[in-house]
This record gives sequence, structure tokens and C-alpha cells, in this order.
Amino acid sequence: MATNMPTMGKLFAAVFVAILGYIAADKVGGHLPEEAQQVALRPLSALFGLIVGWRFLGRRTGGGVTSGVGLGLTSSVALVLISLIYFSGYEMVVRATRMAYGGDPFAALQDMIQIALDMTEFVAHQDVLTVLVLGGMTVGVLVDLVARRWS
Repeated sequence: MATNMPTMGKLFAAVFVAILGYIAADKVGGHLPEEAQQVALRPLSALFGLIVGWRFLGRRTGGGVTSGVGLGLTSSVALVLISLIYFSGYEMVVRATRMAYGGDPFAALQDMIQIALDMTEFVAHQDVLTVLVLGGMTVGVLVDLVARRWS
């Protein structure tokens, strides 16, 4: 079977990780400063979850509960990393359009890394981490059960 073929495991993985991304972003939004714009935080995090679920978790399911737990946790980490890269990159572009880097692309990339590190402060709260860890494990197990049931 080709890896790009739709399966029930991929479908459920995409939907469940998208929901996990939305819920985690909702928790993160509660820790952001008042002036921070959160318009796209939840839907983009759900979109990233959809991609991680389909492309990563959905392809690797069916290995058992232990494997599902590990893959679910790995999916949570991938979701956080992709979100951090996107949102820090977006912030770097916004700053670059305001000429904050004086035309130095290396300064912009260095700042992007610093922005991502600063953003981890909002992820490193107990409620966010609980959602990501317990949600990731639950999603991994559920997707594994679905994949074994309909494979």
C-alpha cells in the first residue's frame, strides 16, 4: 500500500491531533499577554495538528498501545515545534518589515531563534503541558486502536 493512500488511521489521526492542537493553543492563549493578537493561534494550531496527524502519526499507527503512546507524545512535540517555527517566523517577518534588522538576514534568523525560545515560556505552563502529554498519549492510543480495527 502506498504511503499517500488515505486510511482510517490517517483520518482519525489528523482529526484528533487537530483537536489536540486547538485545545493546546486555547490553553496557551490564556497565558499570552493582553496585547498579543491571538486571531490565528487556534485555527493555525489545528491546521498544524491536521498535518502532523496525517503525515506523521497516521502513517505509523498499528504497532500496539505502547507504540501509540510514544507516537502520540512524539506528535505533540512535533506539533509544538512546527507551531513555534511558524509563529516565531511570522513575528520575525513582521519585525523585518519594520526594518528592525537593518537589512541583515542573519540577524533576523538569530532573532527568530530567540523569539521561538521566548515563546516556549507560554508553552511551559502546567495546564498546557498536561494537555500536550495526556492528550498526545490518548490520541496515540485511540488512533492505534482505530488503525488496527480498520486495517
